[in-house]
Amino acid sequence: MSDDNKPMKYARYALGEILLVVIGILIALQINNLNEDRKEKLQESKILYNLKDEFQENLQNLRYKDSILKTTIKNLEKVFEELEMEKNLYKGKEFDNILSLALGSPTWVPSEFILNDLKSSGNLTRLSNDKLKKLLYEWSRFFSELDEIQKMIEDSNTQLINYIKVNGSLRNIDINNPSFNYNRSNLIKNNDHLLKDHVFENYVDDKLYVLKTALNQFREAETLILQILDATATNKEQ
Repeated sequence: MSDDNKPMKYARYALGEILLVVIGILIALQINNLNEDRKEKLQESKILYNLKDEFQENLQNLRYKDSILKTTIKNLEKVFEELEMEKNLYKGKEFDNILSLALGSPTWVPSEFILNDLKSSGNLTRLSNDKLKKLLYEWSRFFSELDEIQKMIEDSNTQLINYIKVNGSLRNIDINNPSFNYNRSNLIKNNDHLLKDHVFENYVDDKLYVLKTALNQFREAETLILQILDATATNKEQ
């Protein structure tokens, strides 16, 4: 081979070396990308598992609170019906027992620890499941509305109790609680007179209205939670 071909030979050799380096870099980048994708999928799987666990716990707690809410509404309705009657079915101790069951404050405060962590870390937007992201944003909106109804439940119950404090006997109501081991009041025989009081009726009406609203919200919450649980289980892009 003449000396005139040596530069061409060296150039080809150098080009081959460069190509090998470039191919090696591309392979390394591909492997790195695959590893990153794998890490992201593992992280997302962990997030989905934690979300599912949190919302399953929320659902279980919701159904428990729902049963208490229905019991409270049932007894409030008994009081409401008594207010409409000329001759009452429940009197004295029996009426006090109904009042005791009607004075519950069945609020429900679901956990948002995992969801709030996702928001603060920015990982919520990185979820691959668009349907799940939409449902979680919807849940955040719903959570704000739920917080308002919880406050209304507590306020309506407090107003009713405060009215009975002034115009009736809380003691005769509280003795229906097994942990309240005292005798009935000697000062006020019973709370039957409240059934002839229009202000008492208004407080009962207000609380019943709020609890009925809460019951509807509980139904909406259960539907939304079940959709979220379904989305965390399927984990498919929508």
